[in-house]
Amino acid sequence: MKLHLLILLSLSLFWGCELMSDPPEEGKTHHLAIALGYDGTDVNSLHGTLPDAIELEKAFTALFTGKEHTSTLMLQDGSDSLSDPLLPTKANVTQKIKTLSDTMNEQDILIISYSGHGDVDGSLVLYPPRNDGSILDANDIPFEDSLLSVKDLYSNLEECKGSILLLVDSCYSGNFVQESETSYSLIERNAYLQEIYDQYFTEGSYTRPVFVLAATTYDNTAGETSSHGYFTQALLEGMGWDEENQKLRDVGQTISADYLYQYVYYHQDIKLSGEYSWDYQHPTITGGPLDLILR
Repeated sequence: MKLHLLILLSLSLFWGCELMSDPPEEGKTHHLAIALGYDGTDVNSLHGTLPDAIELEKAFTALFTGKEHTSTLMLQDGSDSLSDPLLPTKANVTQKIKTLSDTMNEQDILIISYSGHGDVDGSLVLYPPRNDGSILDANDIPFEDSLLSVKDLYSNLEECKGSILLLVDSCYSGNFVQESETSYSLIERNAYLQEIYDQYFTEGSYTRPVFVLAATTYDNTAGETSSHGYFTQALLEGMGWDEENQKLRDVGQTISADYLYQYVYYHQDIKLSGEYSWDYQHPTITGGPLDLILR
């Protein structure tokens, strides 16, 4: 009899504390798509970058149908005004990231995609705060006010409470990826990148999950087709985005950061290795035991 009473008491406690508790609140998602074509500037124009951002925005909107999802497009297409808060200058991009970070909770996801030029240290090459569109100085070196460095970007994400997914389709974008034993990256760890991760990703300093999918290694360039970057084109296909019919098809499995990397790795329309850097590109992803589930 006493045993039965103890069992009933245990079950009542279990029901009261666990089965009747409220389920966790589903998080919000936001996609910030940044792309520059560089028309009207003094650097080479790109043709696939704007379609990258536009189609990614549509694909993510379809992927998160039925959930609380918002998106922002920051595009540079040659018809540029420095008074436009959505023109992707360094100041505007950092302000937009801060604004989004301030509204996020721990269960939310911020997706930042970038398609454009990347400097040799991985810095994003953004529109300059000058009406003439000059990105390069007299020695053909980018002005600092046109570059959003790896360190600057992670610094701007420091106060973000939710999870972050960075999708970087640019040359030398592997600078955003930390090498680890479980990383898919084949690049060697470099001191500059390690210093950044020691500052923002070690215990007690920066603890929010950051997932990065990058088009290249830290020392390799990225290419594009006539309509998309090789990386983004494969990424869209992996998500199930049917660009011709403007709809999302069911890929028959969970969409996650790891899955998308695997798809790009095996399906991009350019070699993974080669003799010349412009003839191949090897995508990279942050390592570790965690994966970011999108759907």
